[in-house]
Amino acid sequence: MIPMAVLATAWATSGCGKDEVRVYQAPREVPVTAVADRGGSEAAPASASGPGGSPGAATEPSERAPVPWTVPAGWEEKPASGMRVASYAVKRPDGRSADISVVAMGGGAGGELENVNRWRDQIGLEPVTEAGLPGLRSLVAAGDREMVMYELDGKKAVLDGKSAARTLAAILPAGEMTVFFKMTGENALVAEQKPQFLAWLKSVDTGGGRESSPETPASAAPTPAGPASSAPALSAGGGADGLPAWQVPAGWTSAGAKPMRLASFDIPDAAGNGDVSISKLNGDGGGLLANVNRWRGQVGLAPLEAAALAGNSRTVPTAGGDRATWVELVGTDKTILGAIVPRDGVSWFFKLTAPPAVAGRHQESFERFVRSLRF
Repeated sequence: MIPMAVLATAWATSGCGKDEVRVYQAPREVPVTAVADRGGSEAAPASASGPGGSPGAATEPSERAPVPWTVPAGWEEKPASGMRVASYAVKRPDGRSADISVVAMGGGAGGELENVNRWRDQIGLEPVTEAGLPGLRSLVAAGDREMVMYELDGKKAVLDGKSAARTLAAILPAGEMTVFFKMTGENALVAEQKPQFLAWLKSVDTGGGRESSPETPASAAPTPAGPASSAPALSAGGGADGLPAWQVPAGWTSAGAKPMRLASFDIPDAAGNGDVSISKLNGDGGGLLANVNRWRGQVGLAPLEAAALAGNSRTVPTAGGDRATWVELVGTDKTILGAIVPRDGVSWFFKLTAPPAVAGRHQESFERFVRSLRF
């Protein structure tokens, strides 16, 4: 059986003992066979023609621990049913309504394109190709993670033959699972509820992914400045884990996989630790400019216009012959050094986050790390 605690599993990948994970009680349990029988696809609402779903047995809200998010005002909690681990509804006196669901699935849950086209079909839209996804995709921060979000604006009267529908859906890949957050209902009502939906996504507790700490652990020895550190060690990457091979600079400590990350490293430093993350997204991950501007926002910098991107980035070649777009984003309290490598239909993200002085000291070693990549 897969209880609501599956969400806690989704926030942390297996084999990573350093993640801080919270466990949440289940509103109901979902048979494992239901996941297998559906071939990894998220369960559709009970009625494809409109919001809502068939009721199922549920534990009373007072009998379980709080869910890992903040429920917006005006959302009515509903019994979790079928493949859902949580359900909500928004209703209006004039009969309009919207259905909200959370579904956690194993693996990739059928893939991004398949799920988007299923959602489009539910509200009367034609399917799109893989090439069409980036223009529909946006990124939403949840803690220090990002969800891929889609807003699908239906035009046909699919709700009782009277009203068009709209869907807001967000996808959170989390280790060995994928979690879906979705709202579907009467077009104007869902559009009206978009700010609440976005606030809901941003409130999701993704398990305490660690940002750079302003304090250095007592056990962490200061790292010498500059490139005088001893020779780096060759990573075992490029194996069954699907990671590229790389050279790990001396002084870096592996922190394993984390939610939304394929690998992580800690860089101990007397002035504050550095955090290195490795992740990837399908396609262009929302676009080069969008990702650079997302990082700029994280350090308090204003977004760039498209024409200014070239002047604020450079190209770094890798050992395997790929080319990374490199950016250096220096904020008041935090600096991000980032490299984005497009390869074989996905985008790889390599990111160092640290206090400005720490990032400056370790910039050369991080760039050597990026240059050592072999896919």
